[in-house]
Amino acid sequence: MKLGTATLRTLARNAGWLGAGEGFVKAAIFIAAALVARAAGAEGLGTFSIAYAAAVIAVIVLASGQQEVLIREVAGHPEAARSLLFRARSIQNRMGLFLIPAALILSLLLTSGDLRSCLIAFLPYSVLRSILVLYGATFKGLDRMDVEVRARAVEMILVLTLLGLVILLHGPIWSTGLIFSAGAGVGLLWIRHLSRELHPATDEAAPLEITELSVEGRPFLAMSILSQLLMRADTFLLAALAVSRKEIGYYAAAGAPVWGALALPHLLAMATYPTLSRDASEGERPRSTALFSLAFALSLGLALALILFFLRAPLIRLAFGPGFESSVLLMSRLVWVLPPAVGMVFLGTVLASWRRQQLALGALSVVFLLFLILNLLLIPDYGTMGAAFSALISQYSGFILISTAVLIISRSGKQGR
Repeated sequence: MKLGTATLRTLARNAGWLGAGEGFVKAAIFIAAALVARAAGAEGLGTFSIAYAAAVIAVIVLASGQQEVLIREVAGHPEAARSLLFRARSIQNRMGLFLIPAALILSLLLTSGDLRSCLIAFLPYSVLRSILVLYGATFKGLDRMDVEVRARAVEMILVLTLLGLVILLHGPIWSTGLIFSAGAGVGLLWIRHLSRELHPATDEAAPLEITELSVEGRPFLAMSILSQLLMRADTFLLAALAVSRKEIGYYAAAGAPVWGALALPHLLAMATYPTLSRDASEGERPRSTALFSLAFALSLGLALALILFFLRAPLIRLAFGPGFESSVLLMSRLVWVLPPAVGMVFLGTVLASWRRQQLALGALSVVFLLFLILNLLLIPDYGTMGAAFSALISQYSGFILISTAVLIISRSGKQGR
């Protein structure tokens, strides 16, 4: 990566905007979970956590992997930004024709009334948020990280305001889905208004056809789903294996600050992604990039883990109340997933910029299979603690696989496509 003055200035600006934005959004989501826990207890938090996790997965599926493709392609072809966005949106619309009816039918089949209603209420959020993601990715490819940050800030301010009002009025748990949907809708209106700045769309401007965009996006879609499942599938498995909603609530409280801390490495990786992609398009793939990313990721992950480990007890008590002591013990185990998880974020970004995302996908597939097997073996006997140990083993295995792939490829000197 070329570290000239202009590049460093761009990276600093990108990291600054993403840092402020993601920090605010993750803090807002954490506050939202704490408000739900205070109002509805551990069982209500468990219901909210399952529904929100499902909504996030739906957002990723609807985006169809186009976020990463848009950033990379717009970075190389800024004049085609609007054309690429329109084609990515067409792919998203096709996916929605299948996903939305399927999600609605599956929700209606559930026997738990509260969970069924909450899942249905979050469906509009999934649709609106996925559209916002594509608009934000287009601006990110232009090194305009501030645009999505502003849109999401508007979204979360509205969410927290409405959530506080509904809690004061003792609203039902499913109302959280409607609140998040309203926030995503307002954020989308904001970013669509700003999108008028993009270059007018023309068929000739887009470097890739819709079919090519779809093919390029599939590995990213699979990786995004697997990455989210590595953070959230244990919630679904705990519910499927008859662990009480209350225990799931304790587990969700323990995981909220841990997975929320991943916002920092994600934003730093996203800040470097356009620059890495431009350098890779020029044939550059230095081994120094891989080594620096590896060292920086491990250092950042260890620092985050230590901070959360020492703050776990007061953080849980302050956010969720004195009834969540069980979450403190769970969190003392979960924090140690951060070093490998941060490493996977950075090294996955390096592979994607080198157009070797298929290797990252292969590694994540193996890790998820291990994660699934471990959860099925450990949850019946150890409950939420079994889920915590499954996360630890899986994340360290994934980090070893991906770091090995990056170091081997960087040594080979062959540019992938």
